[in-house]
Parts: sequence; C-alpha cells; structure tokens
Amino acid sequence: MQKFVRNVILVIAAATSCSSAFAGTATAIMTNTVTIANNCSISTLGFTTTYDPVVANATVNQVATASVTTTCTVGASPVITLGQGANPGSGSTNAAPVRRLSNGATTPAYLNYGLFSDTNHTVTWGNTPATAPTAVTATGVATAITVYASIPSGQTSLPAATYTDTVVATVTF
Repeated sequence: MQKFVRNVILVIAAATSCSSAFAGTATAIMTNTVTIANNCSISTLGFTTTYDPVVANATVNQVATASVTTTCTVGASPVITLGQGANPGSGSTNAAPVRRLSNGATTPAYLNYGLFSDTNHTVTWGNTPATAPTAVTATGVATAITVYASIPSGQTSLPAATYTDTVVATVTF
C-alpha cells in the first residue's frame, strides 16, 4: 500500500510543475472595420384635386401639392428627378416634360398639367439633374420635399371623367 500512495503523490507533483511551464502570455491586435455606404430610399405621395373647366378653372389654374420623401445616408448627395409621366405630350423631353393626365378611355382624352419645384409654378421639375431641385439634403432621417402641381385653366373640351398619370420619381446619390 505504501507504494501506491507514493505514486499518487508523484503524479500530483508532476501535474503542478507542468502548469507553471505554460504561464506565459501573448497578445495580438484585432482590427474591426465597418464601411457605411451612401444609400437612399424614396417614397412619393401624389396629388388629388378637382378641376372645373366651366366655372372655377375657366380662367384660374388649379393648383395642388404632392411630395417626394427621401431618407439618405449623411454625406450622400441626393438628386431627385421626376419622369415625363405615362402620357407625355408632343415634344416632351426629360429636360422639358409635357405632362398629361389621361381619362383611360379607348380613345383617351388628356388634361395638361405641370410639376414644379417652386411655389410660383415657374421652375419645371424634370427628369435631369439640371431640372431637379437643389435643396435636397442628406440627414439620415426622412426629408419630405414638396412638389407643386398646376393644371392650366380653360381646358374646356374634355369629358367629365377621372384623369390620372403615373410619374417615376428617382433619387440618384
């Protein structure tokens, strides 16, 4: 029995001396990197209004507002453009769109209108960077920009109906 006890003591002593052989340390630097890329999201809210070519809008344009909302990464340079619409008129271009609402009939009737970046309805909002508003800022939070719409007065030869158009809003950043 004495022999057995001595062996156990030797094993414990050997284990204790081994652990002190691994007591050193080493370090390394871990570098972590995150890149935030410029990004934007865009949403729109179109206008809805009535038009009375006989009385109210016989000589006065009908005006309305719509909005384009963007959320862009801080530091992005967003440019918002508005397409010509689904029913562009003769001579319409991206820089000078001729927009029309359609009644959707088999032989459609068209109601002319314009989209502008100013309250006076003088600066047409087109589908080129040169015709886009310059007051767009990237703040990281949703920013709404007003679109000013105007339907010219005196469009009296149109049938009563609901007229619509779809315009593509694009944010480039």
